[in-house]
Amino acid sequence: MRALHWALALAIVFDFVRDDGDWAHRAVGYSAVGFVLIRLLWSAVTQGLGRMAMLKPSPRATMVYLRALISGRPPRCTGHDPLGLWMVWLLWMLVLLLGITGWMSRLDAFWGDELLHDLHARLADALLLAIALHLAGVAAMIWIWRENLPAAMVTGRKRDVEQSVELGADQGRRN
Repeated sequence: MRALHWALALAIVFDFVRDDGDWAHRAVGYSAVGFVLIRLLWSAVTQGLGRMAMLKPSPRATMVYLRALISGRPPRCTGHDPLGLWMVWLLWMLVLLLGITGWMSRLDAFWGDELLHDLHARLADALLLAIALHLAGVAAMIWIWRENLPAAMVTGRKRDVEQSVELGADQGRRN
């Protein structure tokens, strides 16, 4: 499902560059929504790190992770770290909301509704900010963990995975 990650990233970049609302912007935007929905469906039927249970953010695991991060020693994770899980859901929700508001703006009931267009634009700005935070978080973890995370997102392999920990929903309940 790493391909969906990169397809979604490309779709978002395209729609930020070509933001005039024409047919290509809409088609790519609807494709981005489709990528998110496919990823959610896939997580419902798969096993391993991509399954839905591993994508459930845990407030307790997040607090444990934040304390470790602040102390300068966050544990490496085989999948998303707890902060990354929150970001995944934020990014997905923003893409879905952008798709909904973009679709609504084409309906007769909302044709010319500036409030809806403003909401769509603000959601796009929020997505851009979330992406910047996501990239900053990835850069920080590359530096802290000494791990090439973009390469891992292409190959699916991380170094010393057996020494990593998983701070998913299950561990958050045990702490």
